[in-house]
Amino acid sequence: MDLKNINKKKIGFAVLIVVFLVFSAYSVVALQKEPETITSKKVGSYIQRGVFQHKAFFSNTSLYGDVKSMKYYPKDITESISGVYVYTFTPGEDITGKYKLTIITTYYISKGKEKIVLWEEKLTEREGELENGMMGEAITFNLKDMNERMEAVKEGLGIRRISRDIKIEVHVLAEGKVNGKEVNEKFDQTINMVIDSGNGLIYFTNDEAESKKNIIDKNVQVNYISFFGKPITVATARKLFPILTLISALPIFGMVYTAKAKGPKDGLKDLRRYMIEGIPNKVDKRITLATEEDLKRTFELIDKPIMHYQEGSSDVYAIIDNGVVYEYRKEN
Repeated sequence: MDLKNINKKKIGFAVLIVVFLVFSAYSVVALQKEPETITSKKVGSYIQRGVFQHKAFFSNTSLYGDVKSMKYYPKDITESISGVYVYTFTPGEDITGKYKLTIITTYYISKGKEKIVLWEEKLTEREGELENGMMGEAITFNLKDMNERMEAVKEGLGIRRISRDIKIEVHVLAEGKVNGKEVNEKFDQTINMVIDSGNGLIYFTNDEAESKKNIIDKNVQVNYISFFGKPITVATARKLFPILTLISALPIFGMVYTAKAKGPKDGLKDLRRYMIEGIPNKVDKRITLATEEDLKRTFELIDKPIMHYQEGSSDVYAIIDNGVVYEYRKEN
């Protein structure tokens, strides 16, 4: 009956080990595999572009004629600058949205590298709707009127050494579809009109701006692992199998601990560090010790190493003192 119980316990322990190893292996597989596979594919692109096309009208026509489009305009002979700001969204067939164009003049004085703004005013403010992803607004700068306004501000503030910044601010909100994909985009552009008294030129900065974006189609594929023919998502497997591994390990640890607790106790545990392997020689007299306690007391009295060797089915522990061997035999 006892033999049957022992065999059952061995079989049960073996089964638990197999279950533990299976769950451990699936845990490793789940942790090494990504829960999802993401693939990206370019399915289209679009461009937003803002351009201020300008030309100047001159008071002296001997060199440039009445009107000419240039990058730099001579300040003293330029009467006015006119142009058209054009925004385009390409492809724009299915694009709608809103825009706002503002021309602002800022009057300031410089204190070291710091600008102290004294007055700011809007020369123009226009709003509208995009048509097929496009908009256009005519813009004119009358230099005579602007200079007269500059003098009026100086007089109004009582400060003669005033500088000014003139800028065109454009803000566009575009929305619609490109290649069947929804788009919702912002486009901002600030164009500065520079009137440089030092070199006598007028010019614009950032009068052309462009933004290009690609349309990416992402495909997310959920990954699975097969558990005895049944598919389980990797995300679920990452949570499930480590828990099952831990649960299956608990009875194994319990059985090992119980087996150790029920096993025979080592009565010579405290003496193990004082033992050496070997067989006594030059023995004049042999005294047999009956118990482990007798061996312990003998060791304490003589204080010499304990020799250990096997003889037949017995473990022999011997202490030698002046040719006398004190010997304890333990049957296995």
